[in-house]
Amino acid sequence: MGKMICAVLLGLCLHAPHAGAQVLWEGASYGMSPAQVQQRFPRAQMPEVPDKLAGGEVEGLRLADVRMAGHAFTASFFFGHDGLMQVMLGLDGMPAQADGMRAFEAVAGELGAAHGKPHSSEWTHAPFQRRTAQWMVDGATVKVFYMDVGTASIVNVIHQARAPDAPPGPRLRTPTGSGRTGEAGRRGE
Repeated sequence: MGKMICAVLLGLCLHAPHAGAQVLWEGASYGMSPAQVQQRFPRAQMPEVPDKLAGGEVEGLRLADVRMAGHAFTASFFFGHDGLMQVMLGLDGMPAQADGMRAFEAVAGELGAAHGKPHSSEWTHAPFQRRTAQWMVDGATVKVFYMDVGTASIVNVIHQARAPDAPPGPRLRTPTGSGRTGEAGRRGE
């Protein structure tokens, strides 16, 4: 009987989703509660006007003045029904396109030095310039995202875990300036 119970428990452990153990960013793990994240990052504050992702996850905490690759970012912690789902670092302000691209390249270079060549990357130019580089780090996805916005730019670093049975995010097809077709992801993936 004891061996049967051990075998059942072992089977459950082997088939349990591993997303709960995935560290997303700086010790913040998938599934943490807002209180656990707040304990890990005491300077984090509840945003006055929280952002919301396309999947319904809501920004529960925000941490200002995070440094990465020599640039200032603000970290946003997004929570869903399973707890912490995503951490997104947004480059402070909306820098000019050239400054945003330099920040993208500095962050991508830092991540590349730490984790090797990106798992995937993309650079599209039409209807506007957008660039991504993505790594798989200990089962979590780390994506650096750049996008032109008029004469300014947006740069985000997205740390995300998906439950093992979650489908991939939606992908849109957009034409590039060269006539080829490139894959386009959402800003908050």
